[in-house]
Amino acid sequence: MKYNRTHLLYLLIVFSLLTGCRDLTDQEIYKRPGWLPGKLYTTVTVQGNLAMFAECLRLAGLDKILDVSGSWSVFAPTDEAMKKFLAEKGYSKISDIPPGELEKIAEFHVIQNPWSLEQLKILGAYGWRTGNDLKSTSYAYKRETMLKNPMEKYWIKRSNKKEMVVMDSTISEAYKMVFVQSRKYVPIFYDEYFTVNNIPTADYTYYFNRVFEKGNVYYAGAKILKSDILAENGFVHVIDKVVEPMLNAKEMLLKERPGESYKLFLELVYWYYPSFEPNISATYSQSAVRTGGYIDTIWDLNFSSLAFNLQDERIIDINQTLVRHNGLFAPTDEPFRKFIDGLLTSKSGYPHWYDYKALPADVAAMIVTPHLKSTPFYPSSNIFQDVFRKDGRFRQNEQSIIRKEFGSNCTFIGLNSYTPDRAFTSVTGPVFCRPSYSIFRRALQFTGALNTIANHKGPLYFFPIPDYSLQADSSLLLNWINQDRNLYNFMVYNRSNYQMENINSSTLNNWLLNQVGTSVSRQGDIEIIRTLRGNNLTWDHSKNTIRGTYPSTVGYKGKETAICYPVQLEEPVENGKTLTVSYWFNFTN
Repeated sequence: MKYNRTHLLYLLIVFSLLTGCRDLTDQEIYKRPGWLPGKLYTTVTVQGNLAMFAECLRLAGLDKILDVSGSWSVFAPTDEAMKKFLAEKGYSKISDIPPGELEKIAEFHVIQNPWSLEQLKILGAYGWRTGNDLKSTSYAYKRETMLKNPMEKYWIKRSNKKEMVVMDSTISEAYKMVFVQSRKYVPIFYDEYFTVNNIPTADYTYYFNRVFEKGNVYYAGAKILKSDILAENGFVHVIDKVVEPMLNAKEMLLKERPGESYKLFLELVYWYYPSFEPNISATYSQSAVRTGGYIDTIWDLNFSSLAFNLQDERIIDINQTLVRHNGLFAPTDEPFRKFIDGLLTSKSGYPHWYDYKALPADVAAMIVTPHLKSTPFYPSSNIFQDVFRKDGRFRQNEQSIIRKEFGSNCTFIGLNSYTPDRAFTSVTGPVFCRPSYSIFRRALQFTGALNTIANHKGPLYFFPIPDYSLQADSSLLLNWINQDRNLYNFMVYNRSNYQMENINSSTLNNWLLNQVGTSVSRQGDIEIIRTLRGNNLTWDHSKNTIRGTYPSTVGYKGKETAICYPVQLEEPVENGKTLTVSYWFNFTN
């Protein structure tokens, strides 16, 4: 029976366990084979074309780790790849790389545990794959590297019993040290992963700017040229490119380039979504605890209302991280600020929200949540198509993409333009920008009428009712069930039987759609408007009065008739006119 090098390594381990602590160095069978150079760092040094990467390992101090303890797999760039990297970064030699940067680069080329090329392709989320398993969870494609971020300090400001993260420490009230759960992950791409997940290899090219050649395995954007070089404590794989440490979502939003910053979007996320919980285990694991020194409380940071935690390298747990990834896209500061100051807030010149920190939670969610997804933004994916190529309330310009990057916990797309949700630019815009329409605004979202109105093709008249009118006659009241979880329903005061009643979503949707319509005819001063619910409104322009087939009333099922005098809200809108009225239109007696 023949043994390859991997088998011999396993036999050495088994025999050493069986013989316990006996000195076996004189027994020929247990001597290290002559073809086995030694441990990982030594193995890298004796290869003919890895001298420069060996120097990286030495200067980063990893020689003392890789040749002493642990089991690892090293993905070593060739000397040619290292020279190209140095030239691109403006360095003349390895020692010119700043020590901190050099250490990160070296550690990102080392993954935990010894992995042969074949093993890289047969791991699943819950163990080794056997047979013709076509489940996507059976095709893991991410591995944990040696690189781990240090614990991070977040500056905190408190308001209304909430804690927000601020970037400017001078306006903060305190700070929190946040626990870093795991090392960074790196993707390893191979044929079967694309096939089983129905992902075209063009999606790989989109992010890594190189063609995926079938039959090969890629360590992020680097192709494995030579695999399975055996060392005493793992494997060395030779790759054709230096892989720079991948950034997580938080780091990508903080990464600035000339004329390219995403901090304003991150500030919005930090103001509305952080949640801190003390991590007792991490707190009392600090070395100063043993000596009675001062320690910080260590915290876990969560963004539970968003698709994923920006700073977390893991997705749910270690098993799910192996097979899953997230997606994020964000506008640069200039176009995003133009939306905030020119449309959303009172800087626009209209009675809108004071600033972006004064937004209600539902408006903030409409702005932020579409940008984060629990799946990657691959060009072939539905979420990419929905955002960049299909019509809808929220659609961005694909031609504005200026950055695309495959990160450690998400794919990232940067845009140099921003197209607001049509909720803010269609006839519904004044309702979503003016604080005085909070009940009507939430009703539009609660029923789904918002989509019908904002996506309507053609000009519309929209007649919303302000909060003070709805509250004055109790014709629609917001009833909070759980404000922290954004759970609510709606009630009215029924004036015919003198009691409060719940209004279901279907009924309320009909009411809302009867407050919006298209002009179908006009004779003289009389204009007929067909509502989206299918009824007719009559607008007498000579008197500036508008009504349904029956007069409006004060309150729900009230007996006192009321007259609606529409007053136009002056904000520019894309698809018609918005005019406020004080009462619901009636179409039944």
